[in-house]
Amino acid sequence: MNRLKTLFTSEQDASTAKIALWYTISNLFVSGLGFLTTPIFSRVLSKDELGQFSNFTSWESILTVALSLNLVASIARAKYDHRKDMDSYVFSILCLSDAVALLAYFGAETFPLFFKKTLSMDMQYVRLLFLDILVWPAFQYLQTQHRVFQKYKFCVALSISSAIFRVGAALILIRVMNDRLYGRTLGYVVPFAVMNLVIWVMIAQKGKVIRFSHMKYACLIAVPLILHALSGRLLTSADKIMIEHICSSEKVALYTIPYTVSSAASIIWLAMNQAWAPWLFDQMDANETQEIRGRSKWYIGIFAVLIMGVFLVSPEVLLIMGGRQYEEAMGCMPPIILACAYQFIYSMYVNIEVFTKHTIQISVATCVAAVFNLIANAVFIPKYGYQAAAYTTAAGYLLLLVIHFILVRVRGQFTEIYDTRFIFATTAVLTALAFFMTELYDHTLIRYGFLLFYVVFLIIWGIRNKKRLKNLLH
Repeated sequence: MNRLKTLFTSEQDASTAKIALWYTISNLFVSGLGFLTTPIFSRVLSKDELGQFSNFTSWESILTVALSLNLVASIARAKYDHRKDMDSYVFSILCLSDAVALLAYFGAETFPLFFKKTLSMDMQYVRLLFLDILVWPAFQYLQTQHRVFQKYKFCVALSISSAIFRVGAALILIRVMNDRLYGRTLGYVVPFAVMNLVIWVMIAQKGKVIRFSHMKYACLIAVPLILHALSGRLLTSADKIMIEHICSSEKVALYTIPYTVSSAASIIWLAMNQAWAPWLFDQMDANETQEIRGRSKWYIGIFAVLIMGVFLVSPEVLLIMGGRQYEEAMGCMPPIILACAYQFIYSMYVNIEVFTKHTIQISVATCVAAVFNLIANAVFIPKYGYQAAAYTTAAGYLLLLVIHFILVRVRGQFTEIYDTRFIFATTAVLTALAFFMTELYDHTLIRYGFLLFYVVFLIIWGIRNKKRLKNLLH
């Protein structure tokens, strides 16, 4: 019983590296479930059904941001202004986001034809979509609250359990239901909804009081970031939606499998940022600029080395996940992985902008990149096919990196906390590596040679830096 209690208490003595390691393990487990079941879903579902489900999740990622008002973005900053009243704060913003989602659902029931046409899905899927959007904030807000206070064990347990419920239910339902696509979607939504209703009650019991002052505070920080978050989702989801409209559901499936494989880079970035951002905010609050500058090099360097490994093993993972029928989409992977690397680097500057509360400029920058991505997709997908979407995505994230770098430099706050030369040297190396990998994928034996060298390098480097790595983890 004492061990169970410890699982849900704060772990303030844990190092940033140790927390990052646990988030990485958690995200790899969750994504690993997705990777392990992707071969099953890609073979049980037709390409058209797989494409339609991808369309469902793409709209989910966009609408959860818009209809929740992106209020989750305010929680990290609220830690410093509402530390003593965080439970009430989270409950207040949860009620506000749910109210907006309910209004949107009533609109969908009132104008069903508009929503069916716009979302490219039948009304039964529209209802499941809104159920998912309605319950999602409870999970997201509670997890974010624990994360900013570095209660990583709770976050890990919550992520893993939700993934198991979703995947398990989906695997069962596609086997027992005649409509496999509906079974896949039900398994994705319903278990998560039940779990999140329980979480909603937990938040309500702890929060007790709804304060409009909390809602106002959250809106002032988060609402300007809606365009940023929404545009960010468009950068990752608009590709599939536009391929659906310009090409077909089958082409969406061809794009989705390599996109899923390449998203391993995003998994690494997300895990590392979940640990890095709270530590960074604490250091910025204490004005420990030199400490940040020193550690940021390790942070960037470790990420770059891990991304090199993702580049090297992606073709084999693609064949395992989708089979030979998806081999033609292999060329999509290097630019998508590169896009994730750009996202990692620009997020370092976004963290500065969030801490200094310059959130409007974040939204403007991401909106510009999203518009660029939409225009580029509209121009190049009809001309070069679905593969063009991978390159337009990478270009969009590179544009974001440049814009955020310029904005932070112009503002002049915390500009000295990162080594600019090191960051852009790393960016240049990863960019060159992506183009090199595009050619290397056609020469398997040579790539295996590079992979062997990579593994040997990691082992030797790990042995030589054993003490330093041990200190980072403790």
